[in-house]
Amino acid sequence: MNRKFVSVFLLCSLFVYSCKKHNDNVFLANEAVNGFYGYSYLDTLKLLTKTVREDSIKSDSLSHNLIGVINDPQLGIYKSTSFFQFRLPQLNNVISAQNFDSAVLIMPFTSKTAYYGDLNTVMSLDVVELTETMDKTRTHSNQAYAYNPTPVGSFSGKFRLQDSDSVTIRELGKNIKIGPAIVIRLSNTLGMKLFNAGAGDLSSQESFVSYFKGLGIIPTSSPSAGSGAIAAFNMLAANGKIRVYYNDTLHSDFKVTNDSRRLAQYEISNQPAAITSQKSASPDADFDTTYALAMTGAKTYIRIPDLFSIIKPNGKKISVGKAEIIVRPLAGTYNSPFTLPTRMLVLQPSATTNTNLGILDLFEPFYGGKYNASKNEYRFNITRHIQSLFSDYQLKGLDNNRGLFLAIPSDDPIAPSRIVLDMRKRIPDAGIEFKLIYTEL
Repeated sequence: MNRKFVSVFLLCSLFVYSCKKHNDNVFLANEAVNGFYGYSYLDTLKLLTKTVREDSIKSDSLSHNLIGVINDPQLGIYKSTSFFQFRLPQLNNVISAQNFDSAVLIMPFTSKTAYYGDLNTVMSLDVVELTETMDKTRTHSNQAYAYNPTPVGSFSGKFRLQDSDSVTIRELGKNIKIGPAIVIRLSNTLGMKLFNAGAGDLSSQESFVSYFKGLGIIPTSSPSAGSGAIAAFNMLAANGKIRVYYNDTLHSDFKVTNDSRRLAQYEISNQPAAITSQKSASPDADFDTTYALAMTGAKTYIRIPDLFSIIKPNGKKISVGKAEIIVRPLAGTYNSPFTLPTRMLVLQPSATTNTNLGILDLFEPFYGGKYNASKNEYRFNITRHIQSLFSDYQLKGLDNNRGLFLAIPSDDPIAPSRIVLDMRKRIPDAGIEFKLIYTEL
C-alpha cells in the first residue's frame, strides 16, 4: 500500500478516535499521548495582531437596511443612512382626479432582536427626497445619493421593536394594527407629487422612478456617549411602503420591491487613538487588544509569520490534521448595550486588493465562528486553509501566507455589533490561540 496513503489514513483515523474519545474538538496534549507517536501538537507559533481599516462593503443587496446612529466610547460614532427606490404596484393608476388627504411612510422593523445599542435613546430621523435616480453604479457603503436637504418628513422617538408596540394605520376607512414599525407623516408637497402623477409618469416603472427618484432616511441625532441605537428595517415587507390616502377611505401604495434599488451608507467618526494608532502601525506591529466593527469601522489582522518554520530540511511534506484559531472578547468591554456579535468570520486578504476573501473552510459544516457563551470564545476550524498554504509552498513554491482577517459579518444577521478582543499570546485558555496538529509524509 502507498506509504503516503497509509500515513494520511492513520492520521485521520487517530484524529477521529481522539475526538470521539474526549467527546470534544480537542487536540493531543503532546505528540506521545496514548501512543500517538509521530504526530505533533503545536500552539507556540508566533502571532502578530493589530486593528486595520475595514474597506467599504457591498450594501445594495443586504437582507435588510440599517438606520440609526450610536456613540460608542470604545469604537467611536457609527451611523447608517439608507436610500430606497419605490415602484408602482400597478401601472396607469391615475388618482389625481380624486380628493387628496395625506401621505405616510411606513417602515417595518425587521424583528425585535435586529438592532444594536440602547433602545431607550430618543432617535431623530429626517426623510428627504432624492434628486438622483438610483442605479447600478452605486453599490457600496461608502457611497450615497444627492437629495433635497429640505426634509419631507421627520421622526423623533424611541425605536419600539417589541410586538406589544404595534402601530396603527388606516385600511379602507378602518384602523388596523400592523407589526412593529415607524410611521412618518410626509409633507403635503411630497404627497401631492405622488397624488398628481400623470398618465405618462405612471405608464411604466422606468417613467415612475424618473419622476419620483426615491427617499433617503437620515439619522440626525447626536447621542451622548454610551447611547444611541441602530435598527434593521425591512422595507421589502408587506407593510413597507408609501401610502397616499384620498377620498377619506381610499389609498394608493408605492412599494419597495425586489426590483427596487436600495443602498446603505455607513459613516464612522471619532474613533479613539487606541484604534487609529493601530491602523497606522506597520504590518509587523503587535497589539494585545484589537477591535472589530460590523459597519466597516475596523477588523483585526492576524499574522502567523513563522508558519513554515515547522518544515524540516529533509523536505518531507506537511499534512495538517487540524488547525484552529480561538479568540476571546476582552473582559469588561461588552456590557449592555454593547453586546457581543453572535458570530464572527475568519477570512484572508486578497492577493491583489487586500480585501476580504473567503477561505476554503468557510462553508464547511465545522467552520465554527459562533459565540460560545459558556466558554466565552469564538472557535474557528481552518484546517483546509492551513493545509493549502503548506501545499502551495511545498509543491508549487508559492508563499500565500498573507495572514487572516477577523471580522464581523455585514449580514446574516444584519446588526452593527462590535467587539474588543483579548489578543494576548501564549496564555492557556486566554487571549488568542492557534492550535495545530500535523505530521510529515
